[in-house]
Amino acid sequence: MMKKWLGTMSVRIFLITVIGILLTATTVRMLGQRDFKENESRMRDQFAFDRIESMVRILEATVPEKRVEIQDVFKRMGSHVTIGANKPSQVPALPAELAHLNTLLVPEVADMIDLVPLSHCAPRRMPVPPPTMGFSPPPRPHGQCLAIYTHLEDQTPVLITLHYGGHRPPPPHERNPLAILLAFLGLLLIIWTVASVATRPLRKLADAALQLAHNIEHPPLPENKGSTEVRHAAKAFNEMQRSILKHIQERGFILGAIAHDLQTPLTRLRLRLEKVKDPELKQGLIKDLTATQEMVREGLDFARLCGENIHKNKVDLTALATAVCDDFEDAGQAIQKTLPEQAITVMGSAHLLTRCLTNLLNNTIAYAKTPALSIQVKGKQVICTVSDNGPGIPESALTSVLEPFRRLEDSRSRQTGGTGLGLAIARMIVEKHGGKMTLNNKTAPETGLVVQIVLPLN
Repeated sequence: MMKKWLGTMSVRIFLITVIGILLTATTVRMLGQRDFKENESRMRDQFAFDRIESMVRILEATVPEKRVEIQDVFKRMGSHVTIGANKPSQVPALPAELAHLNTLLVPEVADMIDLVPLSHCAPRRMPVPPPTMGFSPPPRPHGQCLAIYTHLEDQTPVLITLHYGGHRPPPPHERNPLAILLAFLGLLLIIWTVASVATRPLRKLADAALQLAHNIEHPPLPENKGSTEVRHAAKAFNEMQRSILKHIQERGFILGAIAHDLQTPLTRLRLRLEKVKDPELKQGLIKDLTATQEMVREGLDFARLCGENIHKNKVDLTALATAVCDDFEDAGQAIQKTLPEQAITVMGSAHLLTRCLTNLLNNTIAYAKTPALSIQVKGKQVICTVSDNGPGIPESALTSVLEPFRRLEDSRSRQTGGTGLGLAIARMIVEKHGGKMTLNNKTAPETGLVVQIVLPLN
């Protein structure tokens, strides 16, 4: 079941699109985070540079007597400023992640940079945590504390300690889980709609091909709807249908021409047989000639059906089947009929449908004693069943006997099997009416053949 579900193109397009969107979103998020960290690092470096430079400029602009007073101002701004602090002769090398500060700050705004414990810097103001119902851990200090040794224009040494680095947690965002769920479901709905729309022409083409297999005269596909590819596919499909129909019509025309031309010499031959004086020989020749004329007649009928477009009208199938059964009963052959009381109307040719039922009943009477005919309605279909209690047909030949000139000599002899066109003509008539005819053997221990015709209800 799962394999069949995954095998549909709609599901494949849906899954591929969903996976593609998730991979793209993940990649974009990763690239965005990388760019954010790079921009954050550049802004942090630039902020440290500007801050140190500003503090040095402020100290230089302040008279020496007032410089001590503004130290408190710097402290409230988060930085300690110590005037007169001499730089050490040597400081440990900065960690690798801070080594670029030696290039950025020295010698522009600093003489030497050292890393000191966080306790030497003024405490940072942490972001206000979001309101929570339960316990939340206290915010942890982040970043590092730098000791910047520099000097003023008057060569007064100055020590500035300030915070540097650390990832400041982003401000909390209020996300509505219901909105996220609805957005996700909406995205899935859009993807599924796109997948269904994209595969709809393919489903129509498959349905048309299936209909064509049962009815070669199925209406062609519209060639002016859909995308360019769909229109091209419809044109190619219709061209294939026209080519097949032309081939069938040509074959039927050739067969009809041969059958028609044979009728004239057969008629002359029958007239000449009347001059045969030997009664036994004359009877045998007439019997063979009659069989030949029957074969020619059915061949001509089959050829006409191949190239004929039937004119459909409303046909009362109940009345038609009743009339066919009455004709057989008048000829001395009883038919077990199960027909509905109400009229069942289908669109078709009364003449051809009568020929179809007659062929099937003649076929059953040829080798069975109790032929039966039943008609019932299921949904939007009419099911007509012709059955018998004969020997049936081998399972391997249930389909091939519907082809023209196919006879089963073992089960149905030349005497009972006829020309081999009766079932083929019946099948073609059913298909001309947009229906389907199938053959099945009865389930053991019963024996017999069941011919089922399914026609669309009007």
